[in-house]
Amino acid sequence: MKTYITKLFVFLFVGILTFSCEENERPIFDVENGRAIAGFNGGRDNPRVIFNPAENTTSTLTVGVSTLSSTDRSLSFSVDLDNSTLDPSLYSIEFPTVIPAGQFTADIVITTLASLNIPSASDVVVISLDGVEGAEFTGNSITEISLGVNVRCPEIIIDDFVGTYDVAAHEFDDFFSPAIATRTVVAGPGANQITIVEGAVAQENPDPLILNVDSEGSVSFGGAETDIHFFTFGPGVYGQVTGSALSCAGLIDITIVSPGFIPNFLTLIKQ
Repeated sequence: MKTYITKLFVFLFVGILTFSCEENERPIFDVENGRAIAGFNGGRDNPRVIFNPAENTTSTLTVGVSTLSSTDRSLSFSVDLDNSTLDPSLYSIEFPTVIPAGQFTADIVITTLASLNIPSASDVVVISLDGVEGAEFTGNSITEISLGVNVRCPEIIIDDFVGTYDVAAHEFDDFFSPAIATRTVVAGPGANQITIVEGAVAQENPDPLILNVDSEGSVSFGGAETDIHFFTFGPGVYGQVTGSALSCAGLIDITIVSPGFIPNFLTLIKQ
Protein backbone atom coordinates (compact mmCIF):
# COMPACT_ATOMS: atom_id res chain seq x y z
CA MET A 1 0.00 0.00 0.00
CA LYS A 2 1.41 3.34 -1.02
CA THR A 3 2.16 5.76 1.79
CA TYR A 4 1.25 9.41 1.32
CA ILE A 5 3.73 11.53 3.22
CA THR A 6 2.80 14.91 4.62
CA LYS A 7 5.81 16.79 5.96
CA LEU A 8 5.08 19.17 8.82
CA PHE A 9 7.81 21.77 8.61
CA VAL A 10 8.17 22.65 12.25
CA PHE A 11 10.56 25.52 12.79
CA LEU A 12 13.10 25.38 15.56
CA PHE A 13 13.14 27.73 18.47
CA VAL A 14 13.39 31.26 17.17
CA GLY A 15 16.92 31.57 18.53
CA ILE A 16 18.14 29.21 15.80
CA LEU A 17 16.77 31.41 13.07
CA THR A 18 17.24 34.93 14.48
CA PHE A 19 20.69 36.24 15.27
CA SER A 20 21.51 39.13 17.58
CA CYS A 21 23.51 41.69 15.66
CA GLU A 22 25.94 44.43 16.52
CA GLU A 23 25.71 47.86 14.93
CA ASN A 24 27.78 46.61 12.01
CA GLU A 25 25.16 43.86 11.47
CA ARG A 26 27.69 41.04 11.93
CA PRO A 27 25.98 37.98 13.52
CA ILE A 28 27.31 37.14 16.98
CA PHE A 29 25.33 33.94 17.58
CA ASP A 30 27.68 31.02 18.19
CA VAL A 31 26.21 27.70 16.98
CA GLU A 32 29.08 25.71 18.49
CA ASN A 33 29.69 27.28 21.88
CA GLY A 34 26.55 29.32 22.46
CA ARG A 35 23.59 28.66 24.70
CA ALA A 36 21.91 25.38 23.73
CA ILE A 37 18.14 25.92 23.63
CA ALA A 38 15.79 23.07 22.68
CA GLY A 39 12.15 22.74 21.69
CA PHE A 40 9.66 21.65 19.06
CA ASN A 41 9.32 25.00 17.29
CA GLY A 42 9.02 28.73 17.63
CA GLY A 43 5.29 29.24 17.39
CA ARG A 44 3.28 26.25 16.25
CA ASP A 45 2.17 24.03 19.10
CA ASN A 46 -0.95 22.56 17.45
CA PRO A 47 0.17 20.90 14.19
CA ARG A 48 -2.10 18.46 12.37
CA VAL A 49 -1.49 15.28 10.40
CA ILE A 50 -3.56 13.60 7.71
CA PHE A 51 -5.75 10.59 8.52
CA ASN A 52 -6.58 8.56 5.40
CA PRO A 53 -9.15 5.84 6.18
CA ALA A 54 -7.94 3.74 3.23
CA GLU A 55 -4.14 3.94 3.61
CA ASN A 56 -1.53 4.37 6.32
CA THR A 57 -0.17 7.92 6.21
CA THR A 58 3.21 9.04 7.53
CA SER A 59 4.08 12.52 8.78
CA THR A 60 7.04 13.97 10.64
CA LEU A 61 7.59 16.51 13.37
CA THR A 62 10.98 18.07 14.03
CA VAL A 63 12.62 18.62 17.39
CA GLY A 64 15.83 20.61 17.57
CA VAL A 65 18.48 22.44 19.52
CA SER A 66 20.15 25.77 18.73
CA THR A 67 23.78 24.65 18.88
CA LEU A 68 25.83 21.84 17.43
CA SER A 69 27.45 19.12 19.52
CA SER A 70 30.41 16.85 18.75
CA THR A 71 28.52 13.96 20.37
CA ASP A 72 24.98 12.61 20.09
CA ARG A 73 22.44 14.35 22.34
CA SER A 74 20.00 11.92 23.97
CA LEU A 75 16.28 12.73 23.80
CA SER A 76 13.33 11.80 25.99
CA PHE A 77 9.63 12.06 25.12
CA SER A 78 6.29 11.04 26.58
CA VAL A 79 2.66 10.84 25.47
CA ASP A 80 0.10 12.40 27.82
CA LEU A 81 -2.53 9.68 27.74
CA ASP A 82 -4.79 11.54 30.17
CA ASN A 83 -5.22 14.46 27.77
CA SER A 84 -4.91 12.57 24.47
CA THR A 85 -8.26 11.70 22.89
CA LEU A 86 -7.25 10.02 19.62
CA ASP A 87 -7.81 6.26 19.77
CA PRO A 88 -4.34 4.63 20.18
CA SER A 89 -5.33 1.99 17.61
CA LEU A 90 -5.36 4.72 14.94
CA TYR A 91 -1.72 5.80 15.13
CA SER A 92 1.85 4.83 15.94
CA ILE A 93 4.78 7.06 16.90
CA GLU A 94 8.50 6.45 16.43
CA PHE A 95 10.50 8.73 18.70
CA PRO A 96 14.17 9.44 17.90
CA THR A 97 16.58 8.55 20.69
CA VAL A 98 19.19 11.19 19.84
CA ILE A 99 19.97 14.30 17.87
CA PRO A 100 23.06 13.04 16.02
CA ALA A 101 26.43 14.69 16.51
CA GLY A 102 26.86 17.64 14.17
CA GLN A 103 23.09 17.98 13.61
CA PHE A 104 20.55 20.51 14.84
CA THR A 105 17.43 18.35 14.53
CA ALA A 106 15.82 14.92 14.71
CA ASP A 107 12.46 13.74 13.37
CA ILE A 108 9.52 12.17 15.14
CA VAL A 109 7.62 9.86 12.77
CA ILE A 110 3.84 9.64 13.21
CA THR A 111 1.83 7.10 11.21
CA THR A 112 -1.95 7.24 11.12
CA LEU A 113 -3.33 3.74 10.52
CA ALA A 114 -6.04 3.05 7.94
CA SER A 115 -9.40 2.36 9.58
CA LEU A 116 -13.12 3.02 9.17
CA ASN A 117 -13.10 4.14 12.79
CA ILE A 118 -13.00 7.80 11.75
CA PRO A 119 -11.53 10.18 14.35
CA SER A 120 -13.20 13.42 15.35
CA ALA A 121 -11.79 16.73 14.15
CA SER A 122 -11.20 17.60 17.81
CA ASP A 123 -9.17 14.45 18.64
CA VAL A 124 -5.53 15.03 19.59
CA VAL A 125 -2.40 13.24 20.73
CA VAL A 126 -0.48 15.26 23.32
CA ILE A 127 3.29 14.77 22.99
CA SER A 128 5.86 16.14 25.43
CA LEU A 129 9.56 16.75 24.88
CA ASP A 130 10.87 15.89 28.33
CA GLY A 131 14.57 16.46 27.87
CA VAL A 132 17.46 17.09 25.49
CA GLU A 133 20.91 16.21 26.78
CA GLY A 134 23.16 19.24 27.13
CA ALA A 135 20.38 21.71 26.30
CA GLU A 136 17.81 23.75 28.18
CA PHE A 137 14.24 24.94 27.76
CA THR A 138 13.35 28.62 28.00
CA GLY A 139 10.05 30.38 28.34
CA ASN A 140 9.81 30.50 24.55
CA SER A 141 10.56 26.80 24.03
CA ILE A 142 7.60 24.68 22.99
CA THR A 143 7.94 21.40 24.86
CA GLU A 144 4.39 20.10 24.41
CA ILE A 145 2.27 19.81 21.28
CA SER A 146 -1.34 18.74 20.71
CA LEU A 147 -1.21 16.82 17.46
CA GLY A 148 -4.55 16.91 15.66
CA VAL A 149 -5.84 15.05 12.59
CA ASN A 150 -7.49 16.03 9.33
CA VAL A 151 -9.51 13.23 7.74
CA ARG A 152 -8.79 13.20 4.02
CA CYS A 153 -8.74 10.98 0.96
CA PRO A 154 -5.89 11.67 -1.46
CA GLU A 155 -8.66 12.53 -3.92
CA ILE A 156 -12.47 12.48 -3.87
CA ILE A 157 -13.68 10.51 -6.91
CA ILE A 158 -17.44 10.75 -7.39
CA ASP A 159 -17.69 7.62 -9.57
CA ASP A 160 -16.06 5.58 -6.81
CA PHE A 161 -19.10 6.14 -4.59
CA VAL A 162 -21.38 4.20 -6.97
CA GLY A 163 -22.58 0.90 -5.52
CA THR A 164 -24.50 -0.85 -2.76
CA TYR A 165 -23.89 0.12 0.87
CA ASP A 166 -24.58 -1.62 4.15
CA VAL A 167 -26.22 0.45 6.86
CA ALA A 168 -23.69 0.46 9.73
CA ALA A 169 -25.71 2.85 11.91
CA HIS A 170 -29.10 4.51 11.60
CA GLU A 171 -30.71 6.53 14.37
CA PHE A 172 -34.23 6.30 12.96
CA ASP A 173 -34.30 2.49 12.88
CA ASP A 174 -35.53 2.88 16.47
CA PHE A 175 -38.62 4.75 15.21
CA PHE A 176 -39.40 3.15 11.86
CA SER A 177 -39.53 -0.57 11.20
CA PRO A 178 -38.73 -2.93 9.73
CA ALA A 179 -35.19 -1.62 9.17
CA ILE A 180 -33.76 -1.79 5.66
CA ALA A 181 -30.16 -2.96 5.70
CA THR A 182 -28.77 -1.51 2.43
CA ARG A 183 -28.82 1.63 0.30
CA THR A 184 -27.95 2.23 -3.36
CA VAL A 185 -25.72 5.16 -4.27
CA VAL A 186 -25.41 6.64 -7.76
CA ALA A 187 -23.42 9.54 -9.17
CA GLY A 188 -25.15 12.87 -9.83
CA PRO A 189 -27.39 14.51 -10.75
CA GLY A 190 -24.74 17.26 -10.58
CA ALA A 191 -21.02 17.01 -11.27
CA ASN A 192 -20.07 16.95 -7.59
CA GLN A 193 -23.11 15.16 -6.25
CA ILE A 194 -24.12 11.66 -5.22
CA THR A 195 -27.61 10.34 -4.56
CA ILE A 196 -28.77 7.81 -1.98
CA VAL A 197 -31.56 6.36 -4.11
CA GLU A 198 -33.75 4.93 -1.33
CA GLY A 199 -33.31 8.03 0.81
CA ALA A 200 -32.24 8.08 4.44
CA VAL A 201 -35.32 6.40 5.95
CA ALA A 202 -35.85 3.86 3.19
CA GLN A 203 -38.74 2.10 4.93
CA GLU A 204 -40.77 5.34 4.61
CA ASN A 205 -40.30 5.47 0.81
CA PRO A 206 -38.99 9.07 0.92
CA ASP A 207 -37.43 11.18 -1.81
CA PRO A 208 -33.88 10.25 -2.82
CA LEU A 209 -31.24 12.02 -0.74
CA ILE A 210 -28.94 14.16 -2.92
CA LEU A 211 -25.60 15.14 -1.39
CA ASN A 212 -23.07 17.75 -2.48
CA VAL A 213 -19.53 16.43 -1.93
CA ASP A 214 -16.61 18.87 -1.91
CA SER A 215 -12.95 18.16 -2.68
CA GLU A 216 -12.18 17.24 0.94
CA GLY A 217 -15.18 14.93 1.37
CA SER A 218 -17.45 17.26 3.33
CA VAL A 219 -21.13 16.99 2.44
CA SER A 220 -24.17 19.23 2.35
CA PHE A 221 -27.74 18.77 1.17
CA GLY A 222 -28.05 19.09 -2.59
CA GLY A 223 -31.74 18.42 -3.16
CA ALA A 224 -34.87 20.57 -3.20
CA GLU A 225 -36.21 22.23 -0.05
CA THR A 226 -39.38 20.19 -0.45
CA ASP A 227 -37.67 16.76 -0.63
CA ILE A 228 -39.21 14.51 2.03
CA HIS A 229 -37.09 12.71 4.62
CA PHE A 230 -39.96 10.71 6.21
CA PHE A 231 -43.76 10.80 6.45
CA THR A 232 -44.93 9.18 9.70
CA PHE A 233 -44.19 12.11 12.02
CA GLY A 234 -44.26 14.76 9.30
CA PRO A 235 -43.99 15.03 6.51
CA GLY A 236 -40.46 16.02 7.41
CA VAL A 237 -38.12 17.55 4.86
CA TYR A 238 -34.40 16.74 4.79
CA GLY A 239 -33.36 20.18 6.01
CA GLN A 240 -29.67 20.43 6.93
CA VAL A 241 -27.22 17.65 6.13
CA THR A 242 -23.62 17.59 7.37
CA GLY A 243 -20.87 14.98 7.59
CA SER A 244 -18.38 13.32 5.29
CA ALA A 245 -18.29 11.13 2.20
CA LEU A 246 -14.93 9.43 1.62
CA SER A 247 -14.62 7.68 -1.73
CA CYS A 248 -11.28 6.10 -0.81
CA ALA A 249 -12.94 4.25 2.07
CA GLY A 250 -16.41 3.66 0.64
CA LEU A 251 -17.84 5.53 3.62
CA ILE A 252 -20.75 7.96 3.92
CA ASP A 253 -21.30 9.27 7.45
CA ILE A 254 -23.93 12.00 7.78
CA THR A 255 -26.22 13.81 10.20
CA ILE A 256 -29.62 15.01 9.00
CA VAL A 257 -31.47 17.70 10.93
CA SER A 258 -35.11 17.93 9.82
CA PRO A 259 -36.74 21.08 11.22
CA GLY A 260 -38.61 20.25 14.41
CA PHE A 261 -37.23 16.70 14.79
CA ILE A 262 -34.29 15.03 16.50
CA PRO A 263 -31.17 14.50 14.34
CA ASN A 264 -30.94 11.36 12.23
CA PHE A 265 -27.49 9.77 12.09
CA LEU A 266 -26.76 7.55 9.09
CA THR A 267 -23.53 5.67 8.41
CA LEU A 268 -23.11 3.66 5.19
CA ILE A 269 -20.22 1.38 4.24
CA LYS A 270 -19.79 0.20 0.66
CA GLN A 271 -20.04 -3.54 0.06
